[in-house]
Amino acid sequence: MSASLWSTWNAAASLGIARPAAAELALLILLGAFLFALRAAREGYFRVWIAGWIALVASRLIEHSSAAKIPEPFDLVATHAAFVLAVGLLAGAVLLYARSRELIIPLAVITPILVGFAGARILLWPDSLPIRMAVEISYRIILLTASIALLHARRGRREPVTWLMALCLPGLHLAWSPFTDGATGVALQAAEVALGLWMLLLVLGEARARTRRLLTLQALANSMAGSPSYGSLVQPALEEMQRSNQLRAAWFRLLDGEHLVATHAVGLSADFLRNTSFAPLTEALSKLFQEAEPQVSSRDATTPEESLLLEAEKIRQLVMVPVVGNKSPVGLLLLGDSRNRLWTPEEREFLKTCAKQLAIAVENSRLREQVLRSQRQWMNTFDSVHDIILAHDSDFRIFKANQVLLEHLGQAAADVIGSTCESALPHSLGAWTGCPYCAMRGDDEFTEGADPCFGGFSVVSTTSYTEQEGAQKGVIHVIRDISERRSAEERYRLLFEQVQEGVYVATPDGRFLDCNDAMVHMLGYASREELLVVNLNTEIYVDAKQREQFHREMEMHNYVRNFEVTLRRKDGTLLLAVESSFAARDASGNIERYQGFVLDTTEKRRAEDEMRRRNRELNALNAMAVVAAQSFDLDEILNLTLRQVVSLFGAESGSVYLCDADAQTYRRRAAWGPGSREKARPAEITFAEGFGDLIMRSRAEVVTGEYLPHLPPNVADFLRSDADRSWIWVLFWGKDSPAGIMGLCSHLGYEWSSNEENLLVAISRQLATTIEKVRLYEETCRAYEDLRKTQEQLLQSEKMSAVGQLIAGVAHELNNPLTAILGYAQLLESEGLNQRAQDYVGKLFKQAQRTHRVVQNLLSFARQRKPEREDVDIRKVLDETLTLRDYDLKTNNIRVQLETPQEPMAVVADPHQIEQVFLNIINNAVDAILETGRNGKLQIRVYVQNGQVCTQFTDDGPGIKDPKRIFDPFYTTKSVGKGTGLGLSICYGIVKEHGGDITANNAPEGGAVIEVRLPAAVVAKAEPEPVKAAPRTHEGAVHGRFLLVEEEEAVLEFERDVLAGAGATVVTAKTSEDVQSRLLSESFEAVIMAGKMPGGWNAKESYTWIKQNCPDMVGHVLFTFSNGVEQSEGRGFLQENSVPSLVKPFEVAELISQARRLLQKTQAAGAGAGTN
Repeated sequence: MSASLWSTWNAAASLGIARPAAAELALLILLGAFLFALRAAREGYFRVWIAGWIALVASRLIEHSSAAKIPEPFDLVATHAAFVLAVGLLAGAVLLYARSRELIIPLAVITPILVGFAGARILLWPDSLPIRMAVEISYRIILLTASIALLHARRGRREPVTWLMALCLPGLHLAWSPFTDGATGVALQAAEVALGLWMLLLVLGEARARTRRLLTLQALANSMAGSPSYGSLVQPALEEMQRSNQLRAAWFRLLDGEHLVATHAVGLSADFLRNTSFAPLTEALSKLFQEAEPQVSSRDATTPEESLLLEAEKIRQLVMVPVVGNKSPVGLLLLGDSRNRLWTPEEREFLKTCAKQLAIAVENSRLREQVLRSQRQWMNTFDSVHDIILAHDSDFRIFKANQVLLEHLGQAAADVIGSTCESALPHSLGAWTGCPYCAMRGDDEFTEGADPCFGGFSVVSTTSYTEQEGAQKGVIHVIRDISERRSAEERYRLLFEQVQEGVYVATPDGRFLDCNDAMVHMLGYASREELLVVNLNTEIYVDAKQREQFHREMEMHNYVRNFEVTLRRKDGTLLLAVESSFAARDASGNIERYQGFVLDTTEKRRAEDEMRRRNRELNALNAMAVVAAQSFDLDEILNLTLRQVVSLFGAESGSVYLCDADAQTYRRRAAWGPGSREKARPAEITFAEGFGDLIMRSRAEVVTGEYLPHLPPNVADFLRSDADRSWIWVLFWGKDSPAGIMGLCSHLGYEWSSNEENLLVAISRQLATTIEKVRLYEETCRAYEDLRKTQEQLLQSEKMSAVGQLIAGVAHELNNPLTAILGYAQLLESEGLNQRAQDYVGKLFKQAQRTHRVVQNLLSFARQRKPEREDVDIRKVLDETLTLRDYDLKTNNIRVQLETPQEPMAVVADPHQIEQVFLNIINNAVDAILETGRNGKLQIRVYVQNGQVCTQFTDDGPGIKDPKRIFDPFYTTKSVGKGTGLGLSICYGIVKEHGGDITANNAPEGGAVIEVRLPAAVVAKAEPEPVKAAPRTHEGAVHGRFLLVEEEEAVLEFERDVLAGAGATVVTAKTSEDVQSRLLSESFEAVIMAGKMPGGWNAKESYTWIKQNCPDMVGHVLFTFSNGVEQSEGRGFLQENSVPSLVKPFEVAELISQARRLLQKTQAAGAGAGTN
């Protein structure tokens, strides 16, 4: 190359052309280097670059070396035009390299225009500065655009050459004094030379990259050839691709069904692989596999989860390369880069080629595995065959034997393979040469006979196989042991001959093909030959429709099981049989023959019919027994039993009549059958004469037509039915007479057998027992119900007795303090208090009296005594009753509206019982009003009507649900535990005993109305009672010595204060011992003591002691009692001995009056003694 340049140099000098300067010489040297490199790199962009470089060298040579030979101004025209053309060509080469093809066409249009414009400027506007600036700006825009396109195309790559070339490209320039003179010009010339050097390095780098890619593909191919599995190929391939492309990471996902599984990776952390090892096959990935082109995406284009994982791995760009085989996708190759680069088509093609190599490797690995698996399966199949397989060549040398043959021989495969048949196979069962199984072979492919080597019977399949040229290579024998099959065939033949069921084989048209002896004997023929000529369809089968049904079942299901048939024997008699057969078909699917078993079931059918009849009877009896045992409803038992009997005997109708207690009247209790037949007989009939002497004496249980002449006329007319041709009646006998009758009727003239009559008798006896049991149960239930009601009444009585005892105790505890309160109130009234204090004391006395009345009313209500009727004012009884419930009425906000006349409403009645009636009615009204949950009103009205005193109670509660039953015992509408249902029933009884009436109904406006009517008493005109005023002062002085005995401290102090205030001398005692001591040691004019003392010393015991120990004090004793119970207990004793008493609470005047009487008796006794 140096010689050619030197010769060119000398030629130019001989022509008078100036020698080029160093800058032009450097450009020429670079041009030579470009031409030398063109032989290795023949890319299109490099060729365009060389053309542009030639234009640049020409412009520089024209400018400096050839200016003297070209006339002005054409030298400048050529220089500028050649330079602008060089700019266009060099920029075009850069754009081609950067794959900016969208800028090529604009550049191709602009470059000629700019070339012409640069040359025209010299000629037309040589001194125009703006036009010169326009030319400068235009070509520099072209150079800058090319530099920017180059940087954009090679972004993200560690390529300094690209940056240097992009920096030097805008350094191309036209000479423009003084801007390009001096150091500036030198620097620009150096930039031009550097631009050529960078391009040369760029071309060499591209060639080196191409070589590296080829080496990578070659390494993949070598690995694929030497790797037994794709796994040993993928990992090195990923490492090589990461290294050659300077990537951050590379990994491979294998397609497994609908998922992608990461199998190999380079440059990734364990956490990333764990989180992304399993990914679903999305629609986008499916589309990528269809396109089979690499896809480049940034990290931001992925999902947020994937973006975080990629960011942790410092991956900004992701390249997905689909690995697609010849038939289906194989997997996905993924490349991760820490920079966003632009992949060139060569690089993309390289990735596709690598992916193709991986796909081929994976497919080859899978095919290799399939071949190995098929080979193993074939070997396993060959060894798993239970038959002996033997293969030998034409020289009878064994080259294949399966495991079964080796087990029979007891040798290993190495000892058998390669040996001759004569040396390997046993000769113990006979002599043979060559191959024993070839000697058995006849004209057929399958040969059956005795096995010459292993004994028994065998079926030998012999097949010859040949090579492709047609020459026979060897023979394959498959030997199957059929010894057991031969034995089974013999057993089946014996079974066919000896089985007791008929076995036959026949054609569909009825022609016998074969049959056993049992079939011959079953049909009554002498020999098998005689039966085989008979047609099965026409001569053996009785019913042609039955045979057609048999054919249809065979066509549809190909078999019949337990098919019932009727056959004809040779002698013409019929037999019942069941057939189980199947159809044998030919190759076209048509039925060729029938084969089956026939079982004679004639005797079995007769036994089954008899058994079914007996079972039907037993089931009916069992059902009747179950109903009788589980139910006590007589109507239900009779109806279910009658239905069973009618169904059991096939009758059309039936009826059951039971007698009443008089044993003469019979009523229908059950019927079954058409209603018109039952209407023919009356529902009730009376047999005044009974069933006649014959029936009664013989206790006949079945009545048929034979008994009609001996029956009373009305009985015969009842039993006989003109509409029915046959009938039968059975009697239900009790102890002495029939308890009922049951009849069955039939218009078909059914004759009842003796067995059926016996069954009817058994049913009638069972029904008679059931009727007696049910009636006894009903009587027991009634007795139990009466007993229960009696027990509840006793329980209520005991409850009321306990309430009375409780009330008596409470009254005792209340009367003692009431005595003190009332007494002290009276004492305060006599103390000369001011008006306000007098008012307070009056109110105190009034409320204490009210409390006393409440206690007395409670005692009266709870006292158990015989009713004593007297003239009673209904108003007073009503007031006392309301007093008992006054507190509850007020606390529950129930307003009582009482309407009573001014005159007395007298009746003759027991006041306590009437009070009990009123209290029950008021209690029920209060409970009803409380159910509404609101304030209520109870209206009570007393009036006289038609000589009766009427007391009407009206409440505004929910009313009475069933007014007709409200007075029934134990009927209650309250919840469990809140009522016994006896209250109003007792009220009803009390009112009725008093000759009155009680009614209950609902008011039209709501609520209940209960009215009590009692006969009015004739009352004489009563004189007005004098009004007793509370004593304000003592009625007189009491002078004497009193022994005061009381357990209650407050009562004792009150009595002492009253007596002491009246002038008496009072000595107190609290115990019986103290009383006895004082009476024996001291003298007293009178003794006032409580009727019951602590320790059990009551009035009777204390009076008896005084009578015995202090007889002079017998008439001077006064007893005080706190309640009426104690008074009633000692009433008789006190009356017999004329002993006075006071009931607490008592007033001051009563106490002083009684004390004065005692003193008067003492004084009278003293005067009498003095007189005597």
